[in-house]
Amino acid sequence: MTERGTMAPPTAAGTESPRARILVVDDEIQVVHIFRDLLTQQGYEVEDCDNGDDAILKVTTGKFDLVLTDINLPGVDGLEVIRAAKAADKDTCVILITGYASTTTAIDALRQGAYDYITKPFDLWETAKAIERGLETRMLSRENQRLLTELAAANTELQRHEEILKRKVERATHRMASLYEAGKAISTSLSLQSTMEVVVAQAARLTASRSCLLFLHDASTDEYGAEAALGVPREAYQALRFAMGSGYHGQVVQTDKPLLVEDLHGKVGAEPLFAALKATSALIVPLRSSESVLGTITCLDHDGGAFTTEDMDVLMMLASQAAIAITNAILYERTKELDRLKSEFVAVVSHEVRTPITSIKGSLELLSDERFHKLPAPQRELLSICQANTERLISLINDILDFSKLESSKLSLNIEPIDVDKVLAEAVENIRSLAAQKEVTIDLTVDTSAGQIEADPMRVGQVATNLLGNAIKFSPEKSRIEVFASGDPEKITVSVKDYGRGIAQRDLNRLFQRFAQLDSSTTRKAGGTGLGLVISKGIVEQHGGSIWVESALNEGSTFSFALPRFRTDGNSQPA
Repeated sequence: MTERGTMAPPTAAGTESPRARILVVDDEIQVVHIFRDLLTQQGYEVEDCDNGDDAILKVTTGKFDLVLTDINLPGVDGLEVIRAAKAADKDTCVILITGYASTTTAIDALRQGAYDYITKPFDLWETAKAIERGLETRMLSRENQRLLTELAAANTELQRHEEILKRKVERATHRMASLYEAGKAISTSLSLQSTMEVVVAQAARLTASRSCLLFLHDASTDEYGAEAALGVPREAYQALRFAMGSGYHGQVVQTDKPLLVEDLHGKVGAEPLFAALKATSALIVPLRSSESVLGTITCLDHDGGAFTTEDMDVLMMLASQAAIAITNAILYERTKELDRLKSEFVAVVSHEVRTPITSIKGSLELLSDERFHKLPAPQRELLSICQANTERLISLINDILDFSKLESSKLSLNIEPIDVDKVLAEAVENIRSLAAQKEVTIDLTVDTSAGQIEADPMRVGQVATNLLGNAIKFSPEKSRIEVFASGDPEKITVSVKDYGRGIAQRDLNRLFQRFAQLDSSTTRKAGGTGLGLVISKGIVEQHGGSIWVESALNEGSTFSFALPRFRTDGNSQPA
């Protein structure tokens, strides 16, 4: 045995670690002393014993980083010591000392868990290096174990955060889905009252509130009044009002910021409406339009105990959608009211204008009757111009009255069985004089399949006259117009074809819009109110039919309408 130097115990750079504990097991006292001196000088904590039984007791009850054991020992042998040491601590490093080494012995020792083996006589330098390597292996093994433990803890923490995030995503997804469904529900109606009732129902559902109110600004009093509620009787909420800046509600509309109030019973100066409703907590958010605060949505008493900031966020998002829906409903109802007033005004004015025009028409007819008045040719021409323009004015007034009745669904139909060929023949005959002015010929073809239908003969004739007049208006001189009619067991179809300049595809959708003129310039050749096609469309649809056009530039136009052969409950109108 030779000694080539001493080795310091392995430690991490810049750190101090506990001294490694080493157990030396050998029945030769001189060997034990040699190892004790060597290892003590290197700073290790050393224990020893001279038999296998004591060695097993020590490794079982104590903590050793490294065991240096002879294979041949009194009692049990070194292989048993290896097994006991590894059973006590699988990371314990065991180096076997043997004087009778063989390949079989070495393999058997390594199988039992030995780190290495040295043979007698041994070199102290090589032995020290083997011990150092063994302790480094143990240290690395323990460090690896520590890192694995930390990694497992980190994984556990990561899984916990992942679960938290997953729950948050699920809640957010559920919230957005609920908001989407709420938005759809709010937008289903343009009725203001229905919209507000849906808003309070959705607000209560999304925030788990026991009751909910919606306040809107009243311009006549400059106050905010409750207009809809859930969980509060109508007679209880209709009297609830507040002013800007007054109480919690007034603060919300003034600052345009939401407010969450808990323990209302303990709040000094709480609004009387909370006491009237016996509310203990409130969540108030503003209904904000692009220009001002329309009012508030107020949720009272959370079903689960207390409102949260999540409830506030959800209600704010709902309020954004609700404000748009309520604004649209208000505008729609105002538009309906203005439309009603306009229709009434048009009807009254048209009726009042009609009376004096009728008198003028009668007077002109009397003046032009040669039985009573012999007039010079220039005066007769002037009277003729006056009569033509009077007829035109009466036609315009009739169009406006019909359009007003169609808009208000007051246009009556006198339904009776009619012969399609007779109605169309009368319409063609009535308008031939207008066609003659441009030398336009009208060809009428009625197939025997057209037969009879149940309809209003005057209104069907009006539609045919409108389409014929429109065709004459846009037909070149000395051209022709073709009228076709055919039918099947369900319906009849009438088409009026002209050979005029046609209509561009981009303009087809404008044809049936009220007051629409494709040529709206001040120099347009064709006159009229632009109501003829709109009135025709209304009459056809009131009969349960449809009207359409096919046209192309420089190829003429074909206007067609179809009417059901028999009336049904779904499309009948009272006379």
